[in-house]
Amino acid sequence: MTNSSSNPLVSIIIPAYNAQEFLSETLESILKQSYENIEIILIDDGSTDETSQIVSRYKDRVKYFFQHNSGGCAVPRNLGIQKSLGEFLCFNDADDLMIVDRVESQVDFLLKNPKVGLVFSDYINFFDKVFYPKTHFETCTNLQLLLDGKKEIIFENACPHLARENFGISSSFMMRKELSLKVPYFESSLKSSEDFHFYYRLARTTNVGIINKVGMCRRLHSYNMSSNTEKMMSECIRSYTMLLENEDNIQARFYLNKFIACFWNNLSRYNANNEKYFLAFKQELMALYSDFCLARVYSLFKSSARIVLMKVGLYKSKDSKI
Repeated sequence: MTNSSSNPLVSIIIPAYNAQEFLSETLESILKQSYENIEIILIDDGSTDETSQIVSRYKDRVKYFFQHNSGGCAVPRNLGIQKSLGEFLCFNDADDLMIVDRVESQVDFLLKNPKVGLVFSDYINFFDKVFYPKTHFETCTNLQLLLDGKKEIIFENACPHLARENFGISSSFMMRKELSLKVPYFESSLKSSEDFHFYYRLARTTNVGIINKVGMCRRLHSYNMSSNTEKMMSECIRSYTMLLENEDNIQARFYLNKFIACFWNNLSRYNANNEKYFLAFKQELMALYSDFCLARVYSLFKSSARIVLMKVGLYKSKDSKI
């Protein structure tokens, strides 16, 4: 990989659907970036609120495109890729906030590491202006061991690490656009976990960089896709299973299967809490099938007993119905 310039254009792609509540704050955080050579592309995925009117206030700085609602973030991001002119691409959800030097630090990393095509920064969650006590990287035990206080590291084969600990999110990475020749788009059939599916496939094609510094703030609220437990778990299973079908690395396959089993287990618990007992039991069996080991057999026994006791009314879950 070669650098075409020392000041490459960066395309920042924002998928937006009924984003009026937080969109202005998001756009302002991007416009305040210390790196100036950017184009902002906002794809309105069929909004019915004031999203378009808000964007119109920034018409000199934001390229706006409208499409009919697709039901997820993959399709609008893909349109953003098609419309982009930048040498580098990054994505930002319409409710997330960029740290002022996020773009600059990632561009600098890619320029000084020409063999790296994909770079992640750390991020921190917040809810109603209250920030979580730890950044995401700080919750990734194995990544912390590899970082060992370093400001940055490079993985030559990042897939086993991603499969073990998903250290990324859609709004935390930057990629060279040339990688889209190998992995053109997000998987449009996925309505959740499409970001992991995309950058995991990118990681198969290039070295991956890690910047041990917060680059964005992820806003959590009641409208997040992640609040829809059943849909999220089902799509995570599909996403990881699709990756597993083409994964040759034994270690990566091991961890992908572990997570698929966990997703089945979480989905089973959700359905048991919502009185879908037979479906919950079938999903526990799928967890065992995905990750056959003694620990999972024991988990099946415990979960099955819980399901039976709930069915006959001898046990009431402390989990809230979602």
